[in-house]
Amino acid sequence: MSALLALVPIKDWVYVGVIVALLTAFGIYTVHERHEGEAHEIAALKKSSDALQAKEAAHVIAVAKAYADSANANEEKLNAQLQAAADQHNSDADRLREYDAYRRTHKDVGSPQTGSGTDGAGNQSTSGYEDQLASLEQVALGLATAGREMNAALTACMADRNSLVGKP
Repeated sequence: MSALLALVPIKDWVYVGVIVALLTAFGIYTVHERHEGEAHEIAALKKSSDALQAKEAAHVIAVAKAYADSANANEEKLNAQLQAAADQHNSDADRLREYDAYRRTHKDVGSPQTGSGTDGAGNQSTSGYEDQLASLEQVALGLATAGREMNAALTACMADRNSLVGKP
């Protein structure tokens, strides 16, 4: 085998060496360029990712601020409506007390249309009726107040839901 290799002139060996060196250099250059391209792509992706994350963080902060502002406004409206309900409750209670006082001083107002019987002294007995009427008045007053408070709470809940989903 070495006899055959000895037949190949030295300049051919130089050419083969140069060709192998050039192919090796080209391979190393190609690998190096691919690594640089990967680094460039990674840097571009990182920059893009950082920009998108910053944009999203700003959006989240803006949405959270808008929701907090809306929630505060809804809470203020709810408190105003509850205060109005409490004021209306007090007004209703005052009117019931005035009516009750008027009814007690004027026996013909608020007395049952049919006789309720007489007590032992011959006076008309209406204390059972008056107790029932007072009890019904308190129940009606409580129901009216509860209705106003539930309406305020429902309105606040719907406004809160609308602010969460972005409805005006």
